Amino acid sequence: MPAALAGLAHREAFDDVLRRADIVVLNAASRRGTKGLIGASQFALMKPGAIFVNGSRGAIVQEHALVEALDSGHLRAAGLDVFATEPLPMDSPLRTHAKVTPLPHIGSATHETRRAMAELATDTLLRALGGETPRSAFDLTTA
Repeated sequence: MPAALAGLAHREAFDDVLRRADIVVLNAASRRGTKGLIGASQFALMKPGAIFVNGSRGAIVQEHALVEALDSGHLRAAGLDVFATEPLPMDSPLRTHAKVTPLPHIGSATHETRRAMAELATDTLLRALGGETPRSAFDLTTA
């Protein structure tokens, strides 16, 4: 950790973070251990009136449990950029729920991000064609 950050950050237990946060923003990788990670028990741990935001992967959230937490009034709102099934089915309650702001997986759609994505894709292709290991290589066997 850089010296300038020493003492400013610390590790908290996952359940404690859920209990204390006013807004929970999920940014987790989709892996074997994260599928369905956020469900009824995690939503119940959150403060009454908390806001939940998912900008990572839809399969990490048990959507039926999210709808129940919203319908019960426990959660104030949810912002969702990803869903278990994409595109979001027309009959999904998340599409029209008054407490949900759904986005069609475009949370990263800024000009700067899209340019960086295009440059990364081009760099990856050129490195792979040149027999080099891409900078963003991903080992699917560890996912």
